Amino acid sequence: MPNFTLIAFSSAVETLRMANLTSEQELYRWSVLTFDDAPVSSSAALEIHPTLPFEQARKLDMLFVCAGVHVKDSWNPPLGRALQRLAGGKPLGALCTGAYLLAKSGILNDHRCTIHWENIGSLREEFPQLKVTDELFEIDRHRYTCAGGTAPLDMMLFLVRRDYNREVASAISEQFTIDRIRELGEPQYISVRSQAPGAPDYLNEAVLLMRNNISEPLFVEEIAKYLNVSTRQLERVFQQYFHYSPSQYYLRLRLIAARNLLRHTGTTVRGIAIETGFKSLQHFSKCYHEHFKLRPTQERARYSET
Repeated sequence: MPNFTLIAFSSAVETLRMANLTSEQELYRWSVLTFDDAPVSSSAALEIHPTLPFEQARKLDMLFVCAGVHVKDSWNPPLGRALQRLAGGKPLGALCTGAYLLAKSGILNDHRCTIHWENIGSLREEFPQLKVTDELFEIDRHRYTCAGGTAPLDMMLFLVRRDYNREVASAISEQFTIDRIRELGEPQYISVRSQAPGAPDYLNEAVLLMRNNISEPLFVEEIAKYLNVSTRQLERVFQQYFHYSPSQYYLRLRLIAARNLLRHTGTTVRGIAIETGFKSLQHFSKCYHEHFKLRPTQERARYSET
Protein backbone atom coordinates (compact mmCIF):
# COMPACT_ATOMS: atom_id res chain seq x y z
CA MET A 1 0.00 0.00 0.00
CA PRO A 2 1.16 3.62 -0.46
CA ASN A 3 3.48 4.85 2.31
CA PHE A 4 4.28 1.26 3.30
CA THR A 5 7.02 0.78 5.87
CA LEU A 6 10.18 -0.27 4.06
CA ILE A 7 11.73 -2.13 7.00
CA ALA A 8 8.62 -4.26 7.46
CA PHE A 9 8.52 -5.14 3.77
CA SER A 10 12.23 -5.90 3.47
CA SER A 11 12.34 -7.85 6.74
CA ALA A 12 9.71 -10.24 5.38
CA VAL A 13 11.11 -10.63 1.86
CA GLU A 14 14.75 -10.86 2.90
CA THR A 15 13.93 -13.70 5.29
CA LEU A 16 12.47 -15.70 2.42
CA ARG A 17 15.42 -14.86 0.17
CA MET A 18 17.85 -15.99 2.84
CA ALA A 19 15.90 -19.22 3.32
CA ASN A 20 16.57 -20.03 -0.33
CA LEU A 21 20.20 -18.96 -0.11
CA THR A 22 21.15 -20.88 3.03
CA SER A 23 19.30 -24.04 1.99
CA GLU A 24 20.55 -23.85 -1.60
CA GLN A 25 16.99 -24.62 -2.72
CA GLU A 26 14.04 -22.59 -3.93
CA LEU A 27 11.95 -22.98 -0.79
CA TYR A 28 9.98 -19.81 -1.48
CA ARG A 29 8.93 -17.60 -4.35
CA TRP A 30 7.36 -14.18 -3.92
CA SER A 31 5.72 -11.49 -5.99
CA VAL A 32 4.98 -7.83 -5.34
CA LEU A 33 1.47 -6.57 -6.01
CA THR A 34 -0.16 -3.16 -5.74
CA PHE A 35 -3.91 -2.68 -5.78
CA ASP A 36 -3.92 -0.50 -8.90
CA ASP A 37 -0.88 -2.20 -10.51
CA ALA A 38 1.03 1.08 -10.35
CA PRO A 39 4.36 1.69 -8.56
CA VAL A 40 4.04 2.84 -4.94
CA SER A 41 6.38 4.79 -2.70
CA SER A 42 7.34 3.77 0.79
CA SER A 43 7.24 6.22 3.69
CA ALA A 44 10.97 6.66 2.98
CA ALA A 45 10.08 7.88 -0.54
CA LEU A 46 11.65 4.82 -2.19
CA GLU A 47 9.50 3.47 -4.99
CA ILE A 48 8.75 -0.17 -5.67
CA HIS A 49 7.21 -1.66 -8.81
CA PRO A 50 4.73 -4.53 -8.89
CA THR A 51 5.88 -7.81 -10.39
CA LEU A 52 2.43 -9.42 -10.68
CA PRO A 53 -0.97 -7.94 -11.63
CA PHE A 54 -3.36 -7.74 -8.70
CA GLU A 55 -5.96 -9.77 -10.58
CA GLN A 56 -3.64 -12.77 -10.25
CA ALA A 57 -3.52 -12.56 -6.45
CA ARG A 58 -5.90 -15.50 -6.23
CA LYS A 59 -3.15 -17.74 -7.64
CA LEU A 60 -0.86 -17.09 -4.67
CA ASP A 61 -0.56 -19.49 -1.74
CA MET A 62 -0.53 -16.60 0.73
CA LEU A 63 -1.04 -12.86 0.53
CA PHE A 64 0.35 -10.25 2.94
CA VAL A 65 -0.83 -6.65 3.02
CA CYS A 66 2.04 -4.32 3.83
CA ALA A 67 1.13 -0.80 4.93
CA GLY A 68 2.65 1.96 7.01
CA VAL A 69 1.87 5.56 7.87
CA HIS A 70 -1.51 7.14 7.05
CA VAL A 71 -2.96 3.67 6.60
CA LYS A 72 -6.55 4.92 6.84
CA ASP A 73 -5.97 6.91 3.65
CA SER A 74 -5.28 3.63 1.85
CA TRP A 75 -8.72 2.22 2.61
CA ASN A 76 -11.43 2.14 -0.03
CA PRO A 77 -14.46 -0.14 -0.53
CA PRO A 78 -13.12 -1.82 -3.71
CA LEU A 79 -9.99 -2.85 -1.78
CA GLY A 80 -12.16 -4.25 0.99
CA ARG A 81 -14.26 -6.25 -1.43
CA ALA A 82 -11.16 -7.60 -3.17
CA LEU A 83 -9.65 -8.74 0.12
CA GLN A 84 -12.92 -10.35 1.15
CA ARG A 85 -13.00 -12.34 -2.08
CA LEU A 86 -9.44 -13.51 -1.49
CA ALA A 87 -10.16 -14.44 2.13
CA GLY A 88 -12.24 -17.47 1.25
CA GLY A 89 -9.96 -20.24 2.45
CA LYS A 90 -6.75 -18.41 1.51
CA PRO A 91 -4.19 -17.50 4.19
CA LEU A 92 -4.07 -13.72 4.47
CA GLY A 93 -1.65 -11.71 6.55
CA ALA A 94 -0.54 -8.21 7.31
CA LEU A 95 2.76 -6.48 7.92
CA CYS A 96 2.89 -3.44 10.18
CA THR A 97 -0.35 -1.43 9.88
CA GLY A 98 -1.71 -3.67 7.15
CA ALA A 99 -3.76 -5.28 9.93
CA TYR A 100 -5.96 -2.19 9.91
CA LEU A 101 -6.98 -2.87 6.30
CA LEU A 102 -7.78 -6.51 7.08
CA ALA A 103 -9.81 -5.39 10.09
CA LYS A 104 -11.68 -2.77 8.06
CA SER A 105 -12.49 -5.49 5.51
CA GLY A 106 -13.99 -7.69 8.24
CA ILE A 107 -11.37 -10.36 7.66
CA LEU A 108 -10.03 -10.43 11.23
CA ASN A 109 -13.36 -10.90 13.02
CA ASP A 110 -13.15 -13.72 15.59
CA HIS A 111 -9.37 -13.97 15.14
CA ARG A 112 -6.51 -12.97 17.38
CA CYS A 113 -4.48 -10.22 15.74
CA THR A 114 -1.86 -7.61 16.47
CA ILE A 115 -0.47 -4.41 15.02
CA HIS A 116 2.31 -1.94 15.76
CA TRP A 117 2.09 -0.78 19.37
CA GLU A 118 1.32 2.81 18.34
CA ASN A 119 -1.89 1.59 16.69
CA ILE A 120 -3.09 -0.97 19.24
CA GLY A 121 -5.28 1.46 21.16
CA SER A 122 -6.96 2.93 18.08
CA LEU A 123 -7.53 -0.53 16.54
CA ARG A 124 -9.22 -1.73 19.72
CA GLU A 125 -11.34 1.41 19.86
CA GLU A 126 -12.49 1.29 16.23
CA PHE A 127 -13.00 -2.50 16.15
CA PRO A 128 -14.07 -3.57 19.67
CA GLN A 129 -15.09 -6.98 18.34
CA LEU A 130 -11.48 -7.87 17.51
CA LYS A 131 -9.13 -9.81 19.78
CA VAL A 132 -6.20 -7.39 19.54
CA THR A 133 -3.09 -8.43 21.47
CA ASP A 134 0.18 -6.64 22.15
CA GLU A 135 2.32 -9.52 20.86
CA LEU A 136 5.03 -9.34 18.20
CA PHE A 137 3.02 -11.46 15.80
CA GLU A 138 -0.14 -13.53 15.86
CA ILE A 139 -1.09 -16.61 13.89
CA ASP A 140 -4.72 -17.64 14.23
CA ARG A 141 -5.86 -20.21 11.70
CA HIS A 142 -5.49 -18.55 8.25
CA ARG A 143 -4.75 -15.06 9.55
CA TYR A 144 -1.21 -13.76 10.11
CA THR A 145 -0.54 -10.34 11.61
CA CYS A 146 2.52 -8.70 13.10
CA ALA A 147 3.85 -5.47 14.51
CA GLY A 148 6.05 -3.17 12.48
CA GLY A 149 9.81 -2.79 12.52
CA THR A 150 11.55 -6.15 12.44
CA ALA A 151 8.56 -8.15 13.70
CA PRO A 152 7.85 -9.43 10.15
CA LEU A 153 11.28 -11.06 10.26
CA ASP A 154 10.29 -12.91 13.45
CA MET A 155 7.02 -14.05 11.93
CA MET A 156 8.70 -15.26 8.74
CA LEU A 157 11.34 -17.12 10.74
CA PHE A 158 8.53 -18.85 12.60
CA LEU A 159 6.92 -19.84 9.30
CA VAL A 160 10.22 -21.08 7.88
CA ARG A 161 10.77 -23.25 10.94
CA ARG A 162 7.18 -24.51 10.73
CA ASP A 163 7.39 -25.24 6.99
CA TYR A 164 10.85 -26.80 7.12
CA ASN A 165 12.91 -27.06 10.32
CA ARG A 166 14.76 -25.16 13.01
CA GLU A 167 18.10 -25.57 11.23
CA VAL A 168 16.96 -23.47 8.27
CA ALA A 169 15.60 -20.76 10.57
CA SER A 170 18.81 -20.79 12.61
CA ALA A 171 20.94 -20.45 9.50
CA ILE A 172 18.94 -17.38 8.47
CA SER A 173 19.30 -15.79 11.90
CA GLU A 174 23.07 -16.39 11.80
CA GLN A 175 23.32 -14.65 8.43
CA PHE A 176 21.36 -11.70 9.80
CA THR A 177 23.47 -11.72 13.03
CA ILE A 178 20.35 -12.16 15.16
CA ASP A 179 21.26 -13.39 18.62
CA ARG A 180 17.82 -14.81 19.43
CA ILE A 181 14.78 -15.89 17.43
CA ARG A 182 11.75 -14.31 19.06
CA GLU A 183 8.84 -16.69 19.43
CA LEU A 184 5.11 -16.67 18.82
CA GLY A 185 3.50 -15.35 21.99
CA GLU A 186 6.17 -12.82 22.89
CA PRO A 187 4.83 -9.35 23.66
CA GLN A 188 6.06 -6.15 22.09
CA TYR A 189 8.23 -5.00 24.98
CA ILE A 190 7.68 -1.30 24.81
CA SER A 191 9.19 1.04 27.34
CA VAL A 192 6.83 2.77 29.70
CA ARG A 193 8.05 6.09 28.32
CA SER A 194 6.76 5.08 24.89
CA GLN A 195 3.49 3.63 26.16
CA ALA A 196 2.77 6.49 28.53
CA PRO A 197 4.42 9.76 27.50
CA GLY A 198 4.72 12.09 30.45
CA ALA A 199 4.62 9.32 33.06
CA PRO A 200 7.01 9.77 36.01
CA ASP A 201 10.28 7.86 35.87
CA TYR A 202 9.35 5.75 38.87
CA LEU A 203 6.55 4.11 36.87
CA ASN A 204 9.12 2.69 34.46
CA GLU A 205 11.24 1.56 37.42
CA ALA A 206 8.22 -0.13 38.99
CA VAL A 207 7.53 -2.10 35.81
CA LEU A 208 11.19 -3.16 35.57
CA LEU A 209 11.05 -4.39 39.16
CA MET A 210 7.98 -6.45 38.32
CA ARG A 211 9.51 -7.95 35.19
CA ASN A 212 12.67 -8.86 37.07
CA ASN A 213 10.77 -10.52 39.91
CA ILE A 214 8.34 -12.91 38.24
CA SER A 215 9.09 -16.10 40.18
CA GLU A 216 9.10 -14.37 43.56
CA PRO A 217 6.64 -11.49 43.27
CA LEU A 218 7.11 -8.42 45.41
CA PHE A 219 4.33 -6.83 47.41
CA VAL A 220 3.09 -3.54 46.00
CA GLU A 221 4.07 -1.93 49.30
CA GLU A 222 7.64 -3.21 48.84
CA ILE A 223 7.83 -1.73 45.35
CA ALA A 224 6.53 1.63 46.57
CA LYS A 225 9.00 1.67 49.46
CA TYR A 226 11.91 0.82 47.15
CA LEU A 227 10.92 3.69 44.84
CA ASN A 228 10.41 6.06 47.75
CA VAL A 229 6.77 6.80 46.89
CA SER A 230 3.56 6.04 48.77
CA THR A 231 1.50 2.98 47.90
CA ARG A 232 -1.44 5.24 47.12
CA GLN A 233 0.73 7.33 44.78
CA LEU A 234 1.89 4.22 42.94
CA GLU A 235 -1.68 2.94 42.61
CA ARG A 236 -2.85 6.29 41.27
CA VAL A 237 -0.17 6.50 38.56
CA PHE A 238 -0.79 2.91 37.40
CA GLN A 239 -4.50 3.64 37.04
CA GLN A 240 -3.79 6.90 35.23
CA TYR A 241 -1.44 5.47 32.60
CA PHE A 242 -2.34 1.75 32.35
CA HIS A 243 -5.91 1.57 33.67
CA TYR A 244 -4.78 -1.26 35.93
CA SER A 245 -3.92 -1.35 39.60
CA PRO A 246 -0.26 -2.27 40.28
CA SER A 247 -1.29 -5.74 41.45
CA GLN A 248 -3.43 -6.31 38.34
CA TYR A 249 -0.60 -5.16 36.05
CA TYR A 250 1.88 -7.41 37.89
CA LEU A 251 -0.45 -10.39 37.64
CA ARG A 252 -0.83 -9.78 33.91
CA LEU A 253 2.96 -9.84 33.43
CA ARG A 254 3.21 -13.11 35.33
CA LEU A 255 0.39 -14.71 33.35
CA ILE A 256 1.95 -13.66 30.03
CA ALA A 257 5.22 -15.23 31.19
CA ALA A 258 3.30 -18.38 32.11
CA ARG A 259 1.65 -18.48 28.70
CA ASN A 260 5.03 -18.30 26.96
CA LEU A 261 6.28 -21.21 29.09
CA LEU A 262 3.16 -23.25 28.33
CA ARG A 263 3.56 -22.67 24.61
CA HIS A 264 7.29 -23.08 24.23
CA THR A 265 8.55 -25.44 26.95
CA GLY A 266 7.82 -28.92 28.23
CA THR A 267 7.77 -27.76 31.86
CA THR A 268 4.84 -29.19 33.80
CA VAL A 269 1.91 -26.92 34.54
CA ARG A 270 2.72 -27.17 38.23
CA GLY A 271 6.33 -26.21 37.52
CA ILE A 272 5.21 -23.22 35.47
CA ALA A 273 2.92 -22.13 38.30
CA ILE A 274 5.93 -22.13 40.63
CA GLU A 275 8.18 -20.34 38.10
CA THR A 276 5.65 -17.52 37.78
CA GLY A 277 5.12 -17.03 41.49
CA PHE A 278 1.87 -18.86 42.22
CA LYS A 279 1.63 -20.67 45.54
CA SER A 280 -0.75 -23.35 44.31
CA LEU A 281 -1.73 -24.99 41.04
CA GLN A 282 -5.39 -24.25 41.77
CA HIS A 283 -4.78 -20.52 42.19
CA PHE A 284 -2.67 -20.42 39.02
CA SER A 285 -5.33 -22.22 37.00
CA LYS A 286 -8.07 -19.94 38.31
CA CYS A 287 -6.16 -16.74 37.51
CA TYR A 288 -5.12 -18.03 34.09
CA HIS A 289 -8.70 -18.92 33.18
CA GLU A 290 -10.03 -15.56 34.34
CA HIS A 291 -7.48 -13.69 32.22
CA PHE A 292 -7.21 -15.79 29.04
CA LYS A 293 -10.55 -17.69 29.20
CA LEU A 294 -8.63 -20.96 28.95
CA ARG A 295 -7.23 -23.40 31.50
CA PRO A 296 -3.43 -23.79 31.34
CA THR A 297 -3.85 -27.34 30.04
CA GLN A 298 -6.20 -26.08 27.34
CA GLU A 299 -3.69 -23.41 26.33
CA ARG A 300 -0.97 -26.00 25.87
CA ALA A 301 -3.23 -28.34 23.93
CA ARG A 302 -4.58 -25.55 21.74
CA TYR A 303 -1.16 -24.14 20.93
CA SER A 304 0.24 -27.57 20.05
CA GLU A 305 -2.47 -27.87 17.39
CA THR A 306 -1.65 -24.56 15.63
